[in-house]
Order: sequence, then C-alpha cells, then structure tokens
Amino acid sequence: MWCLVSQPNAVVIEVRLDHKAKGLECLEKVCECLGINKECDYFGLQYKTVKGQDVWLNLRNLIEHQVAGVHPYRFALRVKFWVPPHLLLQESTRHQFYLHAKLELCEGRLRPTDSQAICKTIALLAQAEFGDCDDSVALVQFFTYWCEHLGAAKDDNELIIDHIKNLQFEMKGMKQTTAEYWLIKEVSDLQNFGEEVFEGRTTNGSSVLVGVGPHGISLEHPDQADHEKQMIPYTAIRSAASHRRVFEMWYLAGVEHSETLIVLKLESSLGANTLYRALTEKHAFYSCETVRGAVTSQYIRDLKGTIISIFNEDSPLGKKYVFDIQRTCREVHDNARRALYEKQNKVTPSSSTVALTSPEPEPTTSQDSYKLAKLIDALTCRICMDATIDHVFFPCGHVIACGTCVKRCETCPLCRGAIDESRHVFIPTLADLPGLHH
Repeated sequence: MWCLVSQPNAVVIEVRLDHKAKGLECLEKVCECLGINKECDYFGLQYKTVKGQDVWLNLRNLIEHQVAGVHPYRFALRVKFWVPPHLLLQESTRHQFYLHAKLELCEGRLRPTDSQAICKTIALLAQAEFGDCDDSVALVQFFTYWCEHLGAAKDDNELIIDHIKNLQFEMKGMKQTTAEYWLIKEVSDLQNFGEEVFEGRTTNGSSVLVGVGPHGISLEHPDQADHEKQMIPYTAIRSAASHRRVFEMWYLAGVEHSETLIVLKLESSLGANTLYRALTEKHAFYSCETVRGAVTSQYIRDLKGTIISIFNEDSPLGKKYVFDIQRTCREVHDNARRALYEKQNKVTPSSSTVALTSPEPEPTTSQDSYKLAKLIDALTCRICMDATIDHVFFPCGHVIACGTCVKRCETCPLCRGAIDESRHVFIPTLADLPGLHH
C-alpha cells in the first residue's frame, strides 16, 4: 500500500509499505528519507477522521485498522513531543522542528507576547528563509506578511519594520541553520509551546480549553472575562481516566494540596480517549526516567480478538495498543547521542594512519548540543527537574533546588541533614555564559 506523508512545508513524501504494516514502519521510512536517525521519537503521524478531527496514528498498531477509506493513506508529519533545540542533535531534526514552529506561528497556535518578541521572531524567520539577502522589496513584503499574522499593531507598522531591519542587520553572517535554531529557541519560551489543545465542557456547561504540554496541563475558561490559565504540573496530577465522552482527572490544588476532581465532557469518545492518551504519553515522555510496563503493555481487543482470547489468552490477534510511547525524553537523547558518537568514531583501516597525523577536528554540532544539554541539566532543580537552581541550604551548603521546591523541604534531599535556613543565590543564566551565543 502507498502512504502520502506531508511535511509542515507541504512537501509530500511517498512511502510504499506492506498492507499489514504498522505505523512505526511508515514513520521510520519517512525519517530515513529526511536523514533523521535515532530521533524519530519526537515525531508522529497525524490523520483526519471522517469528522475532520486530527488524531495521532498509533505507531504500534496496524495502519489499515486505524484509518478509514482506501489507500493511498494521507498523513501529516508533525512534532509530537517538543523539546528545546539544544537537545536536538541533528540538523535534519532541527529543520523539521523549525518548519513545524513556523506553521504554528502562521496558523496562530503560537503567538509572541509583545512587540519586541514579534520583531525578533520575524527577523529570525527572515534570516532562516533568505540568509543575507539584499532584496529589500522581498524582505519588506515578508516582514509585512508576518506582522499581520503575528498580530503586530498596524498603527506602528513602519516603526516595527524598521526595527526588524535593524535586528536582521545585526544577524548578518548568521547561517540559515543557526537562525532556525534560534527561532525554535525563541518560540520554546512561549507559554503555550508544545501544547496539544482540547475543548471540553464542565458539568455546569461552561467551555474549557485543556492544553497538554511539556510541563503539565493548562486550563483556560474562554467564557469568563478574566480567562487566565490555570497551570497543573504533572507532579500534582494523581490519576486520570476516560469513559465514553467523559474525561476525569484528580489533582492536588492550592497551598493545602487538597485533592480536586475535574470532569469534562468532550465532543466524542474519541476526543476523550485522545486527551487521556496525550496526558499519559506526555507525562511519561517528559517526567519519567523510563516508560513503565503498565503503559507500554496496555491494550484492548476487537471483537474477533476477544473471542479468540477465550480459548487462547496469550494470542496477539485483535490486540490494539492504547499508547505508542516506548522511550522518555532522556532516553531518546541518550540513544541518539550514543549512535551519533559511534558513527563519528568509526575508523577504517585505510584512514588509521591519516588519523594519527591529522589535526584535531572541530567540535561537531551534536557534540556542542550535548555539552549545552549537560550544562542546562546541571543548572536544573534536582527535585522538580524544571526550574533553575537558585537556593542554597544551610548549614550543609548544598545548591540543588529552586525557590518553589525549597519551601517543601525540611531536610536536604542530598545529605538528609536538617535545614536551618535557605538563601537565594544568583547563578549565571545561559545568556550570561560565554560561548553560547550566535
């Protein structure tokens, strides 16, 4: 069978598969065409249901059992798990992240918060698309187009375009691939970066937008005048479940950490299952050291499989896995780094003599990314693994926690010593560290 997979820039890749192929085979072939090695886990394949809903293809199940109609089946290659660009080791992977980030900006799902951020985003987009271009007419058209899409104030259009020109002039000489990196870095700081959004209704009928992202769940009530987002980190979520159209989640709320239940009704049972799947997979990917067997082994059976299981419980027939995640963020990064390192350090017999006399090579992009990732990891709170370390315990002197986690500690998590007091320390941010700029 044939599958047509479109990239975020609308370029289509044709993939030929066996009619009994699973989703993972299709994704791996697409990534192989794009030169992506060992970083396929960041991506997924989306398809539209009969009702027009975007759904992730379950990579562990047969394609023909999930998609309606006849082939060629049409899928969209999209980033499923967004990570900061310093964790991406290959240019081909970063390029796909850039294309998807550009699409998210164009369609309004990602939106810079102020005019300064808008100008910087547009300047990076221009540098990534055109490089050191001298065609002022084309650039002005490009700037105007993106000003409209990103919601820049029309009254200050000329001032904004002048500011963008100045920013791009400062970027002169920057490689297009480098501009793509910094564009991903710019959008990764936005509040709704990497969120998958669902719309549901509470028991009293009010509308709720549920965003499932790298750090937890956000709840927003668009019907209310002050529809501020309520953030629920993964550490506060106790359990979740879906039954038909209903999604339920128990979490700890407030200073007193009282257990709270939220019940949402979605448009369909598929929507509720998709929300439950997104929550489980993203929690495992971003927050866990490894994916638990209870997640990877969870499955349901169709009617034929249920009948067969009565006579042979171990039969694989009719099995449909609920989740397709098999590795966490750390495992993907470590596996990719190890594979690239082994590939770079393969020495053939004919080149061994040359290697002894050749000068030491420049550090590769993947090595630089790995060093940056290790540095950022070293500056991250060892308790929540999210915020930056900024407090020191006394009298032991250990610097391992952020301001939020310090308040919850009675003893030092490292040495188990009693804490008399804690003080704020000022550790340099990435912007203050030399050698980390373009």
